[in-house]
Amino acid sequence: MKKYILSTLLITVILFLYGGLAQMLPWGIPSTQVITAQSGEQTEAFQAPQEKKMEPGSLTTEKFDEVMVGKISTLTTDKSFSWIISAPVSRYNAGTYFALELLTQLLVAICLNLLLFLTIQMQLSKRILFMLVAATAVVTSIIGQQLNWWAMPAIYGLGVGINLIISWTLAYYISARWIIKSEQ
Repeated sequence: MKKYILSTLLITVILFLYGGLAQMLPWGIPSTQVITAQSGEQTEAFQAPQEKKMEPGSLTTEKFDEVMVGKISTLTTDKSFSWIISAPVSRYNAGTYFALELLTQLLVAICLNLLLFLTIQMQLSKRILFMLVAATAVVTSIIGQQLNWWAMPAIYGLGVGINLIISWTLAYYISARWIIKSEQ
């Protein structure tokens, strides 16, 4: 049992750190457009180097916030169709973000440990191949749908997908190689 707890903690840390570092790659946060249209003091959490500052009301109105906040919406104009996910600014703070990100990676680590347990009778190379296939299936399903249905920019979607495959496989390999070793 101790080795599964150790593996879960190690995988969680690897995924959390890799995810944080990967966001700085060209297909991560730098590929997103940051637009602000705030009256008064700008919210510090949303400041970015390539930020486009718009006059309050030039893109949105109070009605936008009233109608969109807390929902997934679509917006159709004469020239575009947009998926918009809106949340109150107050939802975003570093502490909550990191806590939820850590929880997410812990849940993924538990799932990866289940795969490690289920593949313990396989050779290491087959276990890694199994992990690669599972990670690729997850990425193809989720990112493929977002690229198609949500029109997510390919640079972001493919980058996120490749990072997921690499991080899961790396964390899985480290645990399979040194902690939850094959019983073959």
